[in-house]
Amino acid sequence: MSSEMDIQRLITEQGYRPCPACRTVLRPGATHCRYCNTPLAAPAAADAQPKPTRPRLAAANEKALGGLRHLPGHRLTFTVIGKPITQGSVSTPAPGVVKHSPELHAWRSAVNKAAAKACGSGWEPANCPLLISAVFTLPRPVSAPKTKIIHAAAKPDLDKLLRAINDALSPKDKQAFRVYTEDSRIVGCDIGPFKTYPAPLATHPWALTEPGVAIAISPAPAAAKPQDNA
Repeated sequence: MSSEMDIQRLITEQGYRPCPACRTVLRPGATHCRYCNTPLAAPAAADAQPKPTRPRLAAANEKALGGLRHLPGHRLTFTVIGKPITQGSVSTPAPGVVKHSPELHAWRSAVNKAAAKACGSGWEPANCPLLISAVFTLPRPVSAPKTKIIHAAAKPDLDKLLRAINDALSPKDKQAFRVYTEDSRIVGCDIGPFKTYPAPLATHPWALTEPGVAIAISPAPAAAKPQDNA
């Protein structure tokens, strides 16, 4: 066993190579096997090895990334504390007039302010395809088991929770703070959306210890060509 390990170490650590015909282990730089005279292929150059590449972003240029281009990994992350509110059904007191609840207005304002604080002054709204990650921590129901981890498989609806976040980060008011130019820039979700109850009895590692939401926004990777299904 020791002999086999020593031979393997010569191959993996010191550049020795086995002959493709008789499997004799030959010194680095050998061009032919000294026993069967089989020619050996030239060793691959170190710079010929594939190098890891950074995923190409869907953004056409750096300017389209807006303020994201100044962040590590072009990724914005922040949390908002407060009971998440859904954005779904609305009242229409008059033709063309849409009215949301005061609770939704307050929640979207809290999300917008938290985003503005995380982005800092001089932020430029991103204007490229984006991915959003959102994990909502909801109040644990009084009826839920006190010591058991359970899924938040009850109201509110997840899609309506995310809708409020999307609109809060790109308000219709052009004078308000905007993380991205418009919510149509969101093309998918990286992590989540997901809803959970607070930690430590949570079902997601991003869960907060109190109600709120953890959000991350990053550029979408460049679109890949669809694979042909033979």
